[in-house]
Amino acid sequence: MHLPSTMLFAAVICSAVAAVLLATLMAHAMTSYRRSFIDGIGASLKQSFVVMDPRLLFLASVTLTLIAGSAALIMAGPVAFVIAVIASLAGPWLLTRRIAARRRKQFVHQLPDALLALVSSLRAGCNLLRALELMTLRQPAPLCQEFGIVLAEQRVGRPLAESLDDLRRRVGAPELDLMNTAINVSRRVGGNLADTLESLARTLQEKAYVEGKIDALTSMGRAQGWVSACCRSSSAWFSIGSSRSA
Repeated sequence: MHLPSTMLFAAVICSAVAAVLLATLMAHAMTSYRRSFIDGIGASLKQSFVVMDPRLLFLASVTLTLIAGSAALIMAGPVAFVIAVIASLAGPWLLTRRIAARRRKQFVHQLPDALLALVSSLRAGCNLLRALELMTLRQPAPLCQEFGIVLAEQRVGRPLAESLDDLRRRVGAPELDLMNTAINVSRRVGGNLADTLESLARTLQEKAYVEGKIDALTSMGRAQGWVSACCRSSSAWFSIGSSRSA
């Protein structure tokens, strides 16, 4: 008579302990994810000059995950629930990567005109630092923001070469390698920097023209691929929902 009661009591105790451990692990995992989310997303947004509180973005991401996961679980089952949760959690990271990629593309698009403006200032008699200041004042964002950081670092005593190297790592544009090499070589051994930068600017303009033509020729194929993928995903979603209803 007492054995089943003892076993039931032990089972309840084990279940309670397991629930407490699971809740503790989930709380620890959520805290760790929140910390990494705020640090990673916050650094990426700050680097892209996007004024947004990463803590609010974290709350929005968690809310979207709960809503999307619940809707997917009710409408299409556990597989759709897992997919919706993963997509919702990955959304902010993909968004920040998209913002950074778009900013890098804008920077590269503005770079040839900025180099030509730099060449004009050099040929007008300005030194390199003054030419960089004039170029920064006359160019739009994001190029003026990034070179503004370079000039700010130079004013507090940091070597220009190190600031330019950080600019290359921060923006992630390989076109800056050629510009940095030309400037560093000119500052060390001399030479006509204006002619070198003008040649580089013309080369980048031609490169941008060719890449634009390639994007125009392949845009239709990419659009068809996205439409096909969306149609297949929608068909699979409705098929799963119909099978559950049946």
